[in-house]
Amino acid sequence: MSMIKVENIYKSYKNLDVLIDVSAQVEKGQIVAVIGPSGCGKSTFLRCINGLEKVSQGRIFIDGEEVTAPNTNLNKIRSEVGIVFQQFNLFSHMSVKENIMLAPVKVKKIPKNNAEQIAMALLEKVGMLDHAHKYPEQLSGGQVQRVAIARSLAMEPKIMLFDEPTSALDPKMTNEVLDTMKQLAQDGMTMIVVTHEMSFAREVANKIMFFSQSRLVEESAPDKFFNNPESEITREFLRSVLKLEV
Repeated sequence: MSMIKVENIYKSYKNLDVLIDVSAQVEKGQIVAVIGPSGCGKSTFLRCINGLEKVSQGRIFIDGEEVTAPNTNLNKIRSEVGIVFQQFNLFSHMSVKENIMLAPVKVKKIPKNNAEQIAMALLEKVGMLDHAHKYPEQLSGGQVQRVAIARSLAMEPKIMLFDEPTSALDPKMTNEVLDTMKQLAQDGMTMIVVTHEMSFAREVANKIMFFSQSRLVEESAPDKFFNNPESEITREFLRSVLKLEV
């Protein structure tokens, strides 16, 4: 059984088609990079997967459970699907440690002592243990994003979704966050990453999904995608982004 299964989904806002007949599967432990030009539906695709956006048509399954079914417990599904956005969205009045502890205590009813142990272990995992008692305003953008990743991991998700997690960061901070994501990949986390970082997609992902004009145009292994794409739309995109002839 696939960890994520998307069947013929459509998403429209009034007269604007954002996703058109998208079908895809993601297996357990797979790292999928979602790439494509701005406005092609990549972020909406992520938000539909964990139910933040309601599809206009089609079905989505997470580990066999239908997200799009009328009586689905979306809170339960969202607790199993971590998502990290472009904007960091940490609570400014809470310390780093408190930000990570919040959901396990409030949602999973984990005792505070246990939640604190989880938070400290995750901060160590993302290289932020020395900053546990600081507040978000005392951190760099890259550090805050790594805390956001730790906060998502605190719910022990089956899947992690990343929506352009480095788009607001400078190159040094970008590398800090990408290194953290590479570690997650090595640990076997199932991940879908919307990204403009082609080197990350090439090095870490084991499948590329390319969106253009609201459609999933092409999906394949990175080597095939970058060196021998099937679609002329894909080739044109790669020529514009990589400045290479493909």
